[in-house]
Amino acid sequence: MKNKHNAAIIILAARIPLLIEVLKKLYFNWNKKFNYPIYIHTFGKLINERKQGEIKKLFTNPIHFCEIRPEFPEHIPEKELYYNRKYLAYVSKAFPKKRSGYLHMCYFKTNITKYGFKGCLDKQLEKYDKLMFYDDDCELIEKVDFDLFDLSNEYPIVTGYLTKRKVDQELRDITENLWEFYKKFMKNKNIVPKNNLLREAIAKDNPEVVFDLSYSCGALEIFNIKLFNNKYWESYLDAVNHFGGNYKYRWGDMQVTNLFSRTFFDKPIYNLDFINKGILNSKIKGSEQFIYFGSLDSYSSKLFNYIVKFKKFIFS
Repeated sequence: MKNKHNAAIIILAARIPLLIEVLKKLYFNWNKKFNYPIYIHTFGKLINERKQGEIKKLFTNPIHFCEIRPEFPEHIPEKELYYNRKYLAYVSKAFPKKRSGYLHMCYFKTNITKYGFKGCLDKQLEKYDKLMFYDDDCELIEKVDFDLFDLSNEYPIVTGYLTKRKVDQELRDITENLWEFYKKFMKNKNIVPKNNLLREAIAKDNPEVVFDLSYSCGALEIFNIKLFNNKYWESYLDAVNHFGGNYKYRWGDMQVTNLFSRTFFDKPIYNLDFINKGILNSKIKGSEQFIYFGSLDSYSSKLFNYIVKFKKFIFS
């Protein structure tokens, strides 16, 4: 079937050994029918030309490979990057420097309209009106017979499922200064949020509101770029980047984009509820380990993978 939307699918891939299985599930359970192009982005050269050719031969939909090379922003001193914030319990326990690729990922998925910029979407993507971000550890386990992009006609964001995390210290450690930034931006621009919770929170200066909201999952998200990119989006995004939200505080893309959509849209997010419906598995088998940017991990080294499995066997 010819795709009827000017749309594309984006996968930021780091778990290369799992990629073909992820693509197969997406293809046979949905995209074979709709034939949307897929743009597989990697931080550097992770997939050689031979492997790229093998992948392309498996599917009829167009597949493009895009290498991007992220860098830390020049205006943020190294000592202020998230992995150096050892006063945070989560950083001390679980966020060493070799997990810095996660910060690059947050930046990549937050900057959905910075085509061709360092560490962002390939320039080719600016021709599309709608973009689906699909995680490299997602598993579409049941068939979907309708065009997912149809649902984004009236919504700036369509998500595979909504999530609301338990409020604990880890959640607080990955949302530091988020409320202070948001409140200041709204007041400086004299903006009144459409969302009741956000509107009341600004009036009462209630920072806990960021924990009261449900957020899109990040694993499967569709953005209606033409709808999303209103007159405030670029200034909001530039302010987030200047503040260092992704790199200094590890703000997730869903917090940044969801606060924006709930501020400016009466219908901010459509929830597909694919987890509860048994359609989507957010963690395909084999994707449990961390990704270590620029270092050996379970996905880039067979030996490292064997060691991890051996330790798991010994200590289980």
